Amino acid sequence: MTSSDSRLHGSQSEQLSKLVSELQSRGVSISDGILVEQIPGRGLGVVARRVIPAGERIVQFPVNALLNPRTVKAAILREISDGGPDAASSIFNSTAHTNQNVDVGRQPKLRPSVKGPTRQYATLLDSLSSHQVLAYYLYREKLRPNSGWTAFWNVLPTLESLSGVPMVWDLLDRGRKRFLEYLPASTSDHAARMSNQFWDDFQAVKDMFINVEDIELFTWAWLCVNSRCLYYYMSEARTSNDCMTLAPLVDFLNHSDEEHCSLQVSDAGPAMKFFSLVTTRAYDIGEEIYLSYGAHTNSFLLCEYGFTLATNKNTELDITAELLEILKHGGRKGSRDRDKRVAKIESSKLKFLEAHGYLGDYTLSVDTISYRTEVALAVAQVREEVCGDQTRDEPKARTIERSQLKSFISGASNGSKFKTKSAAILSDILEEILKKSDLMLAMANDNIKDDVDNRDNIRRLYVERKNIACSHLQLLHR
Repeated sequence: MTSSDSRLHGSQSEQLSKLVSELQSRGVSISDGILVEQIPGRGLGVVARRVIPAGERIVQFPVNALLNPRTVKAAILREISDGGPDAASSIFNSTAHTNQNVDVGRQPKLRPSVKGPTRQYATLLDSLSSHQVLAYYLYREKLRPNSGWTAFWNVLPTLESLSGVPMVWDLLDRGRKRFLEYLPASTSDHAARMSNQFWDDFQAVKDMFINVEDIELFTWAWLCVNSRCLYYYMSEARTSNDCMTLAPLVDFLNHSDEEHCSLQVSDAGPAMKFFSLVTTRAYDIGEEIYLSYGAHTNSFLLCEYGFTLATNKNTELDITAELLEILKHGGRKGSRDRDKRVAKIESSKLKFLEAHGYLGDYTLSVDTISYRTEVALAVAQVREEVCGDQTRDEPKARTIERSQLKSFISGASNGSKFKTKSAAILSDILEEILKKSDLMLAMANDNIKDDVDNRDNIRRLYVERKNIACSHLQLLHR
């Protein structure tokens, strides 16, 4: 694998060459058929320098050459074991043990090899999530002049190049915090959840380790882990979210909503496993090689990675905020006389949906309505008492309505009873979305014209919302 010197500036090419050498010294095999280039508008990417057939392993890692919680924790414990008590005190806060807030029942089993004086520190490390321990490691190693991964840190994106992530607008502002006001509600909620998780992770890391003070550096480390980690199963992981690994070089592949490559784990003997990137189709010379990050919407891609796709087959319209507003406060804006029978809806509706596993995540694709959305629309139109507990002397009509609702939720009926009113409620929601989308598009054009990339990402979200809303309104009005 080589870099394309004509398209990378000198320092990038030099750092990339160092990274390749470092990886190869760790046993990583890199195909001579790929090279890294600067892709306009997308940073670094991987392209074919010769014809590459489907099924070729273009990068292959011995699993111990990956950067994941297993290898990172092992490196820290080795450092403590080799350096003694002074090494531990240069890593952990003296109050780390007393500050622990650990759910012992969820702790993974320590590996049998973890014994002796390092065991207490292994317990501390295992109390962190994968995201937390990896973000700390990037933070710490970025500051160390003798880090074994310096070449990798130097080719990771800068914090400024990650500024398309809405969470960054909130955390660091830099004149972009106002952009949050232009996001659709579902996207804004996603960004807020990420910000909350970031602060929880920062506090956990700060409580455990010394010298974790630079908020910008930790933001960079956290975002690099969040945006560049791949799924890698580890038996000691508490949840699938903890199965995270960094695979330097593989993380240069840009995202596509189509499958171009696959990630495979293979055995080469009792004690040797490999983690490989394998092409799933052929590539011509000069063609960019992609990796699908998953079946993600543009809203998800913007929040997690800071970009959107011009065309995305996984696009959808999230109406959770709009539908929850109806469920919380009753009625619906712009309701017509024929719909005055729609009763006031209060928290009992939300409790009912939660009890049945249907609270939130209400979406529409271009031509389909998710079943969760159909259920919520049905609940939105029944009387409030229908969602409460059955009483001995309740009217028969209420018992029948509850039975019809539960029959629909369970899949025993097609819910035909609810379709007319559901269509009317949905139509009003979509009409409001169209109006708001037009307003936000005009405002984005006028007020964010000085930041083209972020403006275009925001505009893309509203254009998609409009397209899907129009598609369903046409279907509803046939």
